[in-house]
Amino acid sequence: MAMMRNLAISLIEHEVIKTTVEKGKELRRFLEPLITRAKEDTLHNRRTVLSNLNSKDATSKLFSDLGPRFKETNGGYLRVIKAGFRAGDKADISYVELTIRNQDQETKSDNAIVEEFTPETPNTTPETKTEESVVKESAPKKTAEKKAEPKKAAPKKTAEKKAEPKKAAPKKTAESREKSRTKKSSSKENCREKSSK
Repeated sequence: MAMMRNLAISLIEHEVIKTTVEKGKELRRFLEPLITRAKEDTLHNRRTVLSNLNSKDATSKLFSDLGPRFKETNGGYLRVIKAGFRAGDKADISYVELTIRNQDQETKSDNAIVEEFTPETPNTTPETKTEESVVKESAPKKTAEKKAEPKKAAPKKTAEKKAEPKKAAPKKTAESREKSRTKKSSSKENCREKSSK
């Protein structure tokens, strides 16, 4: 519940957030009813939304800005856009955004999204090589030479072990079973004596 509150407050303030797909879908279930309540500005609706969000700033923006903006829309206030996988744990990442946004917010967030997904292109202008770049280029060649040398396989000793025949385990006789039972019962009696002292 606390995580949903924080995500909802961030989404209301910024109008676009980046999170996992699962959290985004759950956020949609949490926030869309609050936006529906914000369409009609009554004291009861304000208090209900405030009790769910616990943020006066987010509640006031919801009722003053987002509620009137979605007045004509019946549901579907949020959009979940899948954006690939996170680098560390390969979790599905998505952008959660309001379907109707301000132009100012829209251009800022879209530029940030585009910058994040555009691959960096190397400079095509010719540059003169400095001594540092020459040193850096020579270092990878040394590692490549080391990798080129094949490693010698260590001799395996498993073949020698397989050659030895396995000895059969001795069968327990009735006498050996009786001895093991008496040892167990005597150890239990010793424990009882120690605990009673």
